[in-house]
Amino acid sequence: MPANQNPKSNHLPELAGAIDLVTGTLIVDTGLRNVQSFTVSLAQTPTAAEAIVAGALADPTPGGHQKLTLMVMAVDGVTPGVAAAKVSWTALGK
Repeated sequence: MPANQNPKSNHLPELAGAIDLVTGTLIVDTGLRNVQSFTVSLAQTPTAAEAIVAGALADPTPGGHQKLTLMVMAVDGVTPGVAAAKVSWTALGK
C-alpha cells in the first residue's frame, strides 16, 4: 500500500455497539463523532415491567462523541422499567 493511502474505507462507516444492562434509562457513549443510524432491541425475554426499548440520540458535541440514551419501559410504553434488562444497541457513523 502506498504511504499516502489511508487504510480506512471511504465507503463503510464505523460500527459501535454492545449489550448493556439498563434499569429505566442509561446513557452510553457510542465512541462515534457523527452517528448516521442506530438500532436498539431487547436482548432478553420481555416481561410486563421490561417489555419495550427505545433509543434517543443526543446532538454531537464539538470534538466529542455522540451519546445514545437507552430506555426500557413496561408494556404500557410509559412506565420506566424497574429491573435491569439486557439491551442491545448498534450505531453506524463516522
